Amino acid sequence: MTDKLFINNRTDKPMLATITDNYTGSNVFTCELVPGSNELSVEQLEAGVYMIQLEDSNHDIFYQQKLFKD
Repeated sequence: MTDKLFINNRTDKPMLATITDNYTGSNVFTCELVPGSNELSVEQLEAGVYMIQLEDSNHDIFYQQKLFKD
């Protein structure tokens, strides 16, 4: 993972993106994704393993992926 993530919200409603530390489980980054293209700056994250989750307006998690930052 670089210092920026690019996420395309293909819905017509906002979504929530949350990045958690894979070892502690604590949330380290949260933001709202608007419909269309979104650029997230994650340069403040230290090197490590993280999990990103995307949830819809009903608070249902529909996507999860492990992230590795060097």
